[in-house]
Amino acid sequence: MNFIERIHPKEKLRYLNLFDILIIAGIMFGYFAVRSTQLFIEGLQTVTTHTQSSASDGAAYSSNFTFQVIMLVIVLLYLLIRNFDFKILKIKFHLSVLIWVLVLFCIVGLCGDFLTTITGEYNYFDPSLIQYINPLEIINKFFALSPIAIAYGLLNGFYEEFFFLGLITSVKEENKWYALIFSTLVRISFHTYQGIIWAIAIGVIFGLFYYFMYKNVVKNLLPFFLMHALTDMFGTGLIYLLISWNY
Repeated sequence: MNFIERIHPKEKLRYLNLFDILIIAGIMFGYFAVRSTQLFIEGLQTVTTHTQSSASDGAAYSSNFTFQVIMLVIVLLYLLIRNFDFKILKIKFHLSVLIWVLVLFCIVGLCGDFLTTITGEYNYFDPSLIQYINPLEIINKFFALSPIAIAYGLLNGFYEEFFFLGLITSVKEENKWYALIFSTLVRISFHTYQGIIWAIAIGVIFGLFYYFMYKNVVKNLLPFFLMHALTDMFGTGLIYLLISWNY
């Protein structure tokens, strides 16, 4: 095999090697990891209530949108050069997708509410809040979002889980644990601006939950794209989303 064939094999590439994963991670998340670390060091990561954060008050999503599109195009071109077999990515739509989006979002949201409560940020399990719960608040909060917040949520949901679930699972069996550990560290690295506790929770608890649910239960990337998009739009909290705060 000559040099050209090593870079662009004749046969479709069904398994990425660890070097591919390293390059793609650097392209997609290198800047964000550095910037997040800077914000953490500067102490700008202070957030009083994480679950009330959304894409609209996060890490400058409007300026990130164009940048992420460019990085995504670069990665897609890289994968085309590598002759990657995109058909191995499991993306399909059927009615169960909507059910899984709801289930995954509720689980992650309740975990977020629990973490917010035990860290002393806000007690979402205070019984007095029950009277203010209104499912219609989901609709109200959705219509309160700007179009760019919705667009960025959809982009970022695909952007992150395309790598963490799509590409990270496209490695040989003997490399899967190395890839998973590395991807967990990467996920933590660009969430440190939210504080160490939340960065670890997002990288370890949520990240591993997504991975094992995708590999062993759902086996479809689409619900994770959409569920992640919802957390970017509304924040990682279910009870917060259901409460009418105009009391």
